[in-house]
Amino acid sequence: MTETETFTDPEDTSEAWIDVRMTDPDAGEWDVDAVIVDGQVQYVDLRIRPELLASFVDCLVADVSDARAEEVFERLAAKHELDITDESTDTTADDADRPHDE
Repeated sequence: MTETETFTDPEDTSEAWIDVRMTDPDAGEWDVDAVIVDGQVQYVDLRIRPELLASFVDCLVADVSDARAEEVFERLAAKHELDITDESTDTTADDADRPHDE
């Protein structure tokens, strides 16, 4: 993409891609940095304020099916060894056993 080109939605959409578009971000909510070497993108950094991470992830999965979103969350939880079960349905959970610094 040259400096004069702007991003437009592709004419031929594909299930192999999930499009994410952030609209109207407030100043300082996120920062994008792209490193280009010899005309090739080497990497793109997207920095997000920690307090906005949950809403950003919500934005990422907003346009996919519930099943796909659940798959994403389950894979992330497994990778980070997190228990993401719904405690509101767990009748054996005791508040005294849960850490309070989350």
